[in-house]
Amino acid sequence: MPLNYIKLQDQINNFSKNGLLQHKQMETQLSQALKALEHFSLDVQRMQKNGEGAAVRIAIPTQEDPNKSYAPSMKTSAHNLVCADGSQIVPDPQDVPVFALINIGIVRIPANNTESIQPLIISELYQNGQLYMGNRLINEDMLNLDRDVFEMRYLCENCQGLNGTTIALRDGLLELYHEPRTDKVFQEKFLTYHAYLQSLRSADIITAGYVDKPRSQMLLDLLRRCVSEEEQNPSVDLFFPNTIDRQLFEQKLGKGERSAIFENRLPQNGVCKSSDTIRFFFFYMNASQSEKPWIVRVEIPEWVAVDAAKIDLLHAALLEQCAIMGTKPYPYCLHRAHETALVRQEEKIELGKQIQAAQLQDGIPLDEKSYKQCAKDHLPRKTVER
Repeated sequence: MPLNYIKLQDQINNFSKNGLLQHKQMETQLSQALKALEHFSLDVQRMQKNGEGAAVRIAIPTQEDPNKSYAPSMKTSAHNLVCADGSQIVPDPQDVPVFALINIGIVRIPANNTESIQPLIISELYQNGQLYMGNRLINEDMLNLDRDVFEMRYLCENCQGLNGTTIALRDGLLELYHEPRTDKVFQEKFLTYHAYLQSLRSADIITAGYVDKPRSQMLLDLLRRCVSEEEQNPSVDLFFPNTIDRQLFEQKLGKGERSAIFENRLPQNGVCKSSDTIRFFFFYMNASQSEKPWIVRVEIPEWVAVDAAKIDLLHAALLEQCAIMGTKPYPYCLHRAHETALVRQEEKIELGKQIQAAQLQDGIPLDEKSYKQCAKDHLPRKTVER
């Protein structure tokens, strides 16, 4: 038995009771937050001023009313859709061979719908020198960073040569968001990532990141600052601490509706400053086709945020893609990209065997797994009761 369920039972019961208490508190706090949104939205400039100089990422209202909901366009114009997602194999120092891989899945859906969907797989195996930074094996954070850059690179490359309006979509955050990072390696990758984004901007591509089940509190952080300023109470964190933005919009957005557009404002001590840095914006969207809301966050760069026609097309296109997946809405094109990119355990094992076979053929002596790993790999012994 891997867990002591008998000893855990009291903790499980306490966990549930605490969750119930927090849920009741959240209902009250949510009501307060909705009233605060309605109240402060009457003076958007005041909201914007209160967001200035925040020490955390914060939502800044733009030209739209933060308390309003926006219905989707009734029809979408013809557009190409290019989607990217990725996965990786993290190197394990206990295993043999030690290797790392990034796998990118690209799905292109052309505007004319005459071509079948042909997913593209790009697999990048790290070479020996790439496995280490200094004398340390690269970690998962660095692989995630590399994967973000690769995704944007291949998203950018696969938007080339398409005629007409194109939407470029990636799963997760659009911004390269690995805070706090100030090292040289991160700065270089940051600039590379933004160079690909600038290429998409030059090609006038509608670019977005799709965040399923978001947990951010950027709008609530703004409302907390507004309430704190009005009540002259410096304890900002006291106001509706158990709520997140998604819960706010579950109450406000009907089927298919989106929120106002907000700027994703960096804190004053943002880790990367550059004259070429792109500003990022976002809106929340109810992707559900039923009465049960499903709130997602859609991240967009500034050249999309300021263009109402681009916003309308992106909004409608995302809902169209989500509808394909039925009662669990998620963009079908991103689902296909994820399927394409996903590296399964059996594939990792097979790749390891092929690497070892090549090493053996080249006369490289094979290493052994750590004995700790060997013991973990053994199947549990079966006991026979007599």
